[in-house]
Amino acid sequence: MLLLAAGCVHAQTRDNRVVKHFIMAKDTLVLDTLGIVPGSFSLWTGTAEVPADRYVLDPYRSLLVWKGQPTADTLTARFRTMPLLLGARIRHKDREKLLRSSGEREDAFRYVPSKGGPQDLFGTGGLNKSGSISRGILFGNNQDLSVNSTMNLELSGQLTDKIGVQASVTDNNIPIQAGGNTLELQDFDRVFIKLHDDRQELSAGDIVLQRPKSHFLTYYKKTKGLNYSTRLGKVGGPQDQLSLSAAISKGNFARNTLQGIEGVQGPYRLTASDGGTFIIVLSGTEQVYIDGKLLTRGMDNDYVIDYNTAEVTFTAKQPITKDKRITAEFQYSDKNY
Repeated sequence: MLLLAAGCVHAQTRDNRVVKHFIMAKDTLVLDTLGIVPGSFSLWTGTAEVPADRYVLDPYRSLLVWKGQPTADTLTARFRTMPLLLGARIRHKDREKLLRSSGEREDAFRYVPSKGGPQDLFGTGGLNKSGSISRGILFGNNQDLSVNSTMNLELSGQLTDKIGVQASVTDNNIPIQAGGNTLELQDFDRVFIKLHDDRQELSAGDIVLQRPKSHFLTYYKKTKGLNYSTRLGKVGGPQDQLSLSAAISKGNFARNTLQGIEGVQGPYRLTASDGGTFIIVLSGTEQVYIDGKLLTRGMDNDYVIDYNTAEVTFTAKQPITKDKRITAEFQYSDKNY
């Protein structure tokens, strides 16, 4: 099937007629910024037309040259203008930048820094950047030569007036886990990029999914993926929060039941779900119970944990006997390094 459509467009034609009143204070005058249509120019004094031999007109430069002494009378010029000034000089390059006053050309291959101080080449002046890069060489009499590298980069600030960014990029040959002897942990291996504004937030990379402020659906997962959240409702009034996530787990889940030894505070080794012992516990994912009571991590609390060796040691606040029921739930990675 062939469809044909016809339309009518009405264009408003610009009137190029110009009437100007002026006094010739000098013998030369520029009448307009546009060129004058040849044959359309006439010059008047009151109701009498000025003879053409009294002046010279350059229509392409819109230039009027008066012959003899300038007159003090008010003159009226009537003419039509062109769409552009044909007599104007147009250059693709600035001549002043090509030639110096001495006639010498500037060296195009010489770098001359600006006098205004260091410039931001990538336009990231609104971002706070910090990080480090390190390279190490490891060798010994019983091992081959190896190179270890580490790169940490952190960004925070505003991309635009409304959109902010927060990013942490890490590249380590050997994973580094936080020490499990304090209540608060610092994630060394977290890689993510987060964009946010006043109402919305989008995160990509290593994200933590945990239970919101509710009495139901208790969970805590370290994952890799995307997370989007937004606030619904008017600003200043009641608001609801909507969150959508799509991610995969960074590790496997395991639950261990440990048999306490009389008078031995630890360390107690955690194992994988299939019994493997060479695992790395993901920091902050463990939950340790004694007789059904959830314990608190820290040297001043109930226990400490070495995430790299998957070992739990209890403090003096929790004396261990053979009758204690010890249960540990955690996420682990079975990658070998």
